[in-house]
Amino acid sequence: MLTVQETAEILHMNPEVVRRWLRNGTLKGTKVGSDWRIAEATIDAFLNKAAAVPTDPATQGPKMCVKFPKWLDFSGLPAQLNEALGPTGWPVFKKLVEIDFEKEDKVTPRFPLDLPTFCQRVGYEEKTVLKTIQGLARLGFLTLDQRHDPPEWVQIKTPVKTPRSILDIPFSEGGIKGAPEKACESRCLRRYLL
Repeated sequence: MLTVQETAEILHMNPEVVRRWLRNGTLKGTKVGSDWRIAEATIDAFLNKAAAVPTDPATQGPKMCVKFPKWLDFSGLPAQLNEALGPTGWPVFKKLVEIDFEKEDKVTPRFPLDLPTFCQRVGYEEKTVLKTIQGLARLGFLTLDQRHDPPEWVQIKTPVKTPRSILDIPFSEGGIKGAPEKACESRCLRRYLL
């Protein structure tokens, strides 16, 4: 059993805060005379308590922000795709990656392609987008639904082949070079490397 002072040192806080938490039940303890005793198991449980899941309706709907692996912007791929497919190459591929990333870690790496909605999101005509998507597949960046024209689903082939390796891209540009060890655990890095 620990004293209030010992508990405060473990939790890196003022002993008065610990006493307040003991009085209001935030932290469990046993009153011994005018002082408190706290079991080490109680502190472990308190420190390892899972964060509450937000119930705010705004957090339960569709994703409001787009995530994209920043390193792809610095990989040389934008110039390569625009050179091979014209000025629509990179914007179309980038939007496909954003949509793929929105779906997070679903069971299948394929995602449905609603061509009219996709065209609205990239700002190009269907004919142009379809030609670009087919070009991306021909270059080995995508797998397309072969049973339907236009394709009903798309899959980004991983690892994404880039002119510049993620190992050579500085951490400040989304790469691994000079990155802290934990940064390599990021889904944004791993998703398109494996």
